[in-house]
Amino acid sequence: MKKILILLSFIPSILFSQDKLKDQFEYQVTYKLTYQLDSTNIDSEKSEYMYLFLGEYSQYLSRAKTLSNKIVRNGNSVHNSRAALTHFHYQIVKNYNESSLYYLLKIPKMDDRFRYDQNKELFNWEIEDETKSIRDYKVQKATTSFAGRDYVAWFTPEIAISDGPYKFNGLPGLILEIYDTEKYWNFEFFGFEKFSPKESFKINLNHYVNTSQEELQDLWHRYRRDPMEYAGIPSNVTISPEVHKKYIESFTEMLAKENNPIELD
Repeated sequence: MKKILILLSFIPSILFSQDKLKDQFEYQVTYKLTYQLDSTNIDSEKSEYMYLFLGEYSQYLSRAKTLSNKIVRNGNSVHNSRAALTHFHYQIVKNYNESSLYYLLKIPKMDDRFRYDQNKELFNWEIEDETKSIRDYKVQKATTSFAGRDYVAWFTPEIAISDGPYKFNGLPGLILEIYDTEKYWNFEFFGFEKFSPKESFKINLNHYVNTSQEELQDLWHRYRRDPMEYAGIPSNVTISPEVHKKYIESFTEMLAKENNPIELD
């Protein structure tokens, strides 16, 4: 693999309001995410490919959500059933010109959109001397703790973009691999490519109800426990209280097995 040094010029060129984000993505990073939702059952381990698009903003989301639309370009995008085959229905947008991070969630098959905002400077990194190679990139080790987990990251100064998958950022180079020390959540570098031409990105934050992280987590849990109550049962569908109760019991049992989220606290 040809070695490259990438230096993004962060000259502000986004002349939109604070709530209307617009960019031209230059790069796409692909990660393979392996995760275990049930800490008591190793057979619950699953894998999914995730994308990180890079420009003056970055956008992190599941590859499955881009199957019908190569990049989710705006808050009005409606994903069909192919794009909805994912455990991760959210996206995370980071603003390089500010210290802003936006966590955006669209309720599947609904038009309801919610978000919470954070300062993206969430990590206190310890950079170590240890190095290795990942797909011909020289990477260096760094460690941090975040949301109840300890993490090991491997970043490369050869791609001088201070970003990574999920909310991870803040190192002097792109994070190619990061995992918690118990290996429940493991992001592995799968590919890096440059767009030609650049890919357009646009999203209007005003289309999302701004709430807190705790409130959004509670809403998402309530939706998944009883989507029929959340969305309402169509007038042409009849479901008895007994059947509805069984649905709730089934969903509740499923959620109980998802005891190992990426953020424990």
